[in-house]
Amino acid sequence: MGLGLIEPRLTPPISVSILPTRLGTGMKKNRRYWALIAVSLVVLVSSAAGCIVIPQETPQESAPPSALLNDSDGTGDSPTPYPPVINSFIVSPETVGPGESVILSWDVSGATTVTIHPAIGSTGSSGVEHGIEQVSPTTTTTYTLTATNEAGNTTSSVMVTVTSADETLVGCDPVSGRNQEVDLTWEELCLSSQYQVQIAKDPAFTLIVFDSGIFAPASSTSPALIIPPGAPATSWLAGATPGMYAPLEAGHTYYWRARVRGDAWGGSIRSPWSYEPFTGQGNLRSFTIKSGLPATTAYHGLQLLFPNNACIGCPVKPASFSWSLFKECTRYKFVLARDAALTDVVAEAEVATTAYEYEGTLDYGTSYFWRVMAVEPAPSDWSAVFTLQTEAAPLPTTPPTPATPATPLWAWVVMAIAGILVITTIVLTFIARRR
Repeated sequence: MGLGLIEPRLTPPISVSILPTRLGTGMKKNRRYWALIAVSLVVLVSSAAGCIVIPQETPQESAPPSALLNDSDGTGDSPTPYPPVINSFIVSPETVGPGESVILSWDVSGATTVTIHPAIGSTGSSGVEHGIEQVSPTTTTTYTLTATNEAGNTTSSVMVTVTSADETLVGCDPVSGRNQEVDLTWEELCLSSQYQVQIAKDPAFTLIVFDSGIFAPASSTSPALIIPPGAPATSWLAGATPGMYAPLEAGHTYYWRARVRGDAWGGSIRSPWSYEPFTGQGNLRSFTIKSGLPATTAYHGLQLLFPNNACIGCPVKPASFSWSLFKECTRYKFVLARDAALTDVVAEAEVATTAYEYEGTLDYGTSYFWRVMAVEPAPSDWSAVFTLQTEAAPLPTTPPTPATPATPLWAWVVMAIAGILVITTIVLTFIARRR
């Protein structure tokens, strides 16, 4: 048997184009999965970053009007400059005789310095915002108080009238506010027994405040008219106009005149007035009532002036007190206590002026009681007991508590969706690789 030649069979070559195609397809799918994973991670990170909540500051309480006035930019660091305010600048009394003293008192807000012109001596008890000083002007003087701060200054003036030595000055009761006794005398006109006296506010006698009518003096040789303090004329003067008073006001100048209305035999005659305003004949007489206080209380003793009775919100320091002058008094006794019976005494002192300043510091939100009496040259009755309540204690300043940041609901939803996308992408990627 012969060997048969077998024609060689050529194996067709394997196409090499298939492998690159499958490899490229797989790489494309992997790229899609990785891109999807990257997108999901970006969404997750973005949603988590978007959920960061910036804590908001706790809203502060609105500032009081006084703070707003002193705050230019709303920060409270740089106050807006405003001139100071002079609440009061008072002189008592306003009219004095030569050598007598007056009391200057002031109450100022928002000032750094206070000056008075002409300069006065200080007793050391006055401060910038509150002060009480005693001065003795020799002539009629105008005192000007100037309150100054960085924004400017404010001024206020009072005038003290000092009467001349030859001018008639009638005292005024500082308790009742009424004039003291007024004694009017004149020369006897021959064989005259009855007279008439008029008192007016003006030298023309158009504002007559008192008319005695026809009356007979107690002595025909030394005629006189005595006006008691504040009594109705009909209670002490026969023939006076019904309802006529002698209400001589403190701090005013009055003019008076007299004339004959009857002779020694009972006849009715009329002589010319001692002063005729239309012709200018005769001598014009006048007198001035010292400044005083109105009658507002029925109790006897000194009149307490500052602080007012039942004062609320008084400062704890300085604690200043003042009262009215008492006739011919040279020394006063002051008592401050925590109870109305004045047994729990806080301060007790004797002073030569009508003012006292407590050197210590009062308690916040506490009621105090005080009174005054004259001790020299003779003791007087106690004044009425005044009460005051100090200001409340300032509230402690605490820093605001920052609010705890809270994650909103939509953020949780976004993060959940992003997490699901990431997990789904990872699962799909592993499945595709296994295939």
